[in-house]
Amino acid sequence: MINVEKNNRSRILISENLPVFIISLFVMLFILACRHKVTVLKSPPHYDFSMPDIIKLDLRLQEISGLAWNSERNKFYAIQDESGKLYLLDRETKEIDSIYVFGGKGDYEDVALDNGVSYILRSDGLITRFNKDSLGNTSGTEVGKIKPGGNVDFETMYFDPDRKALVVLCKNCEADEKNKVSAYSFYVDSSGFDPKPIYQIDREAVQKLATEKTSHLQPSAAAINPQLKKLFILSSASSQLVIADLNGNVEGVYVLAKKWFPQPEGICFKQSGDMYISNEGGTGKATLIKFLYKP
Repeated sequence: MINVEKNNRSRILISENLPVFIISLFVMLFILACRHKVTVLKSPPHYDFSMPDIIKLDLRLQEISGLAWNSERNKFYAIQDESGKLYLLDRETKEIDSIYVFGGKGDYEDVALDNGVSYILRSDGLITRFNKDSLGNTSGTEVGKIKPGGNVDFETMYFDPDRKALVVLCKNCEADEKNKVSAYSFYVDSSGFDPKPIYQIDREAVQKLATEKTSHLQPSAAAINPQLKKLFILSSASSQLVIADLNGNVEGVYVLAKKWFPQPEGICFKQSGDMYISNEGGTGKATLIKFLYKP
């Protein structure tokens, strides 16, 4: 009689706790499934995004907005938002080597080198040449302004040696069609600004090649890969790296993981093909990430 009562009580307890047990089991299975779900991001050809070499930069570069490599001086050149200063970084340590003033406060977005001469882009399209005389005095000379018409917002400038021109990409330009990103050329030593786009990037082509849905392409930096002769374009807003030919025809689109690329605003290459991408720091230190080129 006692055994029967115990068995009945056990059955009652199991029945009462069964729903809780089933729910707990499902929760555990869900957690395990989430833990084992790994998103593998595709890397661009000749690079491995899973093996970044990350260097934290000086706090004075917290808002780094442009990056270039000077092969003659073996230095990185960098600028940051709101400060008319050019920073030279040591090639090995990435510590600040020198700081030069070229202008006052302004929304400076990118820096590019033409035969060793530095040019700085402001968001409204103004291009300033950095000058340094034999006595070490520095200054900036306004050489011209990109004026496609209407409101403009530029963050991207690179030098194209074949065109012998600085090329500026629209981030948001009122003159652009909805799904186009225009590229304008500036010929420093001759005709200056060409009012007609030298090419246009098709945002729909970017969306078709993208593996994840995101906001549309808004270039934040670009540089020509010297080994591949391709244009690498960063879009911080959409967390993308777009690879195109030198006429803006899109060939590949790659996701920039927020873990490594919280706010990518600068890109440059060494002649070897090694790629460097800089990220603004936000609330912490800015970073410079190196990716080795693999032939």
